[in-house]
Amino acid sequence: MDRKMDWKKRTAALAAALLLALAPISALAETWSTEDFSFQAPENMREFTLDTPLDDPGWALAGVADPESKLEEYQDMGTVVNFLSEDGDTSILVMKKESDYSSSVYNLSALDEEGRQDVLDYLTQDETGTVEVEGSLSQPGGDLWFYRVSYQVDTGETIAYELVYGTIINGYAVNFDVFRQGEPISQEQEDLLADMAASFTVPQVLEKPEATLTTKDIAVTVSLLVLLAAAILVPTVYFPLRNKRDKRRKAQLAERLSQFHKEHGDGETIEGSIRFANSTECTKEAIHTFSIYQAYVKNLPALLVGSVLCLFMLGMAFLLDTEWWLKLLALGITIYYGYKIGTAGQATEKVQRKVFGRGVSDVARLAFYDEAFRVSGIQSASVFPYFQITAVRRHSHYLYLYYGPENAYLVDQYGFTLGDWESFLKFIAEKTGKKL
Repeated sequence: MDRKMDWKKRTAALAAALLLALAPISALAETWSTEDFSFQAPENMREFTLDTPLDDPGWALAGVADPESKLEEYQDMGTVVNFLSEDGDTSILVMKKESDYSSSVYNLSALDEEGRQDVLDYLTQDETGTVEVEGSLSQPGGDLWFYRVSYQVDTGETIAYELVYGTIINGYAVNFDVFRQGEPISQEQEDLLADMAASFTVPQVLEKPEATLTTKDIAVTVSLLVLLAAAILVPTVYFPLRNKRDKRRKAQLAERLSQFHKEHGDGETIEGSIRFANSTECTKEAIHTFSIYQAYVKNLPALLVGSVLCLFMLGMAFLLDTEWWLKLLALGITIYYGYKIGTAGQATEKVQRKVFGRGVSDVARLAFYDEAFRVSGIQSASVFPYFQITAVRRHSHYLYLYYGPENAYLVDQYGFTLGDWESFLKFIAEKTGKKL
């Protein structure tokens, strides 16, 4: 009898177990954890991560035709896990990403009210003016602060909606994201995001580390200081060196001139017949043309090097987020250099007007002989040997015969009263040994 009753009890227990096994069980949300944080995962949704195999049948069931591209998308977005409902209507991305901005904020919950509002303003700014953005701050779990940001974009073909619940903790941002096209995000979906945010926890909230200079920061700072030094030293060191070189050349030239005048005298006449004669009107327009050429064309390589140096220095200062005083110094040097370039033409023209205005006439009369050439009109008649010409430059319908770094005699192509332009170009190149 006892054995019979025992058998009946066992049979009843087995039947009960079978009924429990066959009965539908409501799937409770489970904790989804990483080494950095954890949260309650939504119920009855497929999960896809960077570790999901490419041949997993879940991709096909979720309607993903190219799992490899999807995984690359996950990688780019910093996706930790993608929850997808079986009907495909709801897709929730959980993303973790560290950036310079998140590192600077470090902990949203540790900020004061003004600081949290600054973060929200940063996240809701729209520079394009094509996105409707709304944002707010809340504590869905009663502890950590979260931002809620909704986006609405009219693509022309449809309207896209996105809702983000996120926070910044321990130097990285964690976002719970829902995206839909054509239909607004439902209240049920928003509640799901809010619940996930409310369940979010981290093993340990860290203190924001003190700012330290990394190897990259040191390299950037040193590079920028080198550029700043170069921008400052080029005009302060190069030009004095150049002036010293010019003085040495002037001394050598003076010695040659002294020897020339001993041999040929100091008179206005030159032995031999005139090979070429030219009258050039040194009008305001002609002086302006020469000044622009002297300020910009002749010195173009130096201007380009200086401009590139300043722009590169300015880019490094602002794009790499250096110290404020380095930004200010880089900006100041660039503005000053830009000002000097912008006014170089006017400054040169002002000097040239004084040079060309010293004579009794604005017409330069030039006579070219085999041994030397004579200039009169714009100055007292003077004789110059050809070795005194330091450079010969051709610009527009003028030939500039430089007798100094910034001064030249102007020879108009259409001002020849003896000889012609093409023959004169060959003649002057031969006499001066300078290439045009």
